[in-house]
Amino acid sequence: MGSARRAGVVLLAALAFAGAACKSQRSRVTVQNEEPPPAKHLLSTIQMNDAAAAPQLLSGFYAVENNAWRWTSGKFSVSLRTPPAAQNGATVALAFTVPEVIIQKLGKIKVTMSAAGKELKSQEYDTAGPYVLSGDIPAGPQLRADSITVDFTVNKTTQPDGDKRELAIVANSVSITPK
Repeated sequence: MGSARRAGVVLLAALAFAGAACKSQRSRVTVQNEEPPPAKHLLSTIQMNDAAAAPQLLSGFYAVENNAWRWTSGKFSVSLRTPPAAQNGATVALAFTVPEVIIQKLGKIKVTMSAAGKELKSQEYDTAGPYVLSGDIPAGPQLRADSITVDFTVNKTTQPDGDKRELAIVANSVSITPK
């Protein structure tokens, strides 16, 4: 019984040491939604400063800045409530800004929008300023569901000194409207 007790003490000491070692090497993990929120709470238009719409920002968005907009990473996705009248198709619109610092560092950038695995629109931008990228989703089964996920890709990003974020564009809003 003495050796069993010593083995237990050694095991507890080893676990305590391992736990302390693990604490010092923790890294920050960002949790991203893998499933859209329930349809009854979904919006068809998301303003980036709307806290109620935050669960619809599935990935690639950073915190609200200036109570108005959000930086995006190079890939970002949203879940939008499919409008009831979208049986003839719908239009997705992303209102965003290409900051001057992005153009200065990266030159021309390209923003691509896709849904249901199909590219809706792709556009290049070589001047800083506000823009709206719109793409049409044809009528079909993807618009019969309660929601649709729209994915965006920006071909170039930057990482400012001292900032761990991958920055692409500044998103203001995204919406889906029936045709």
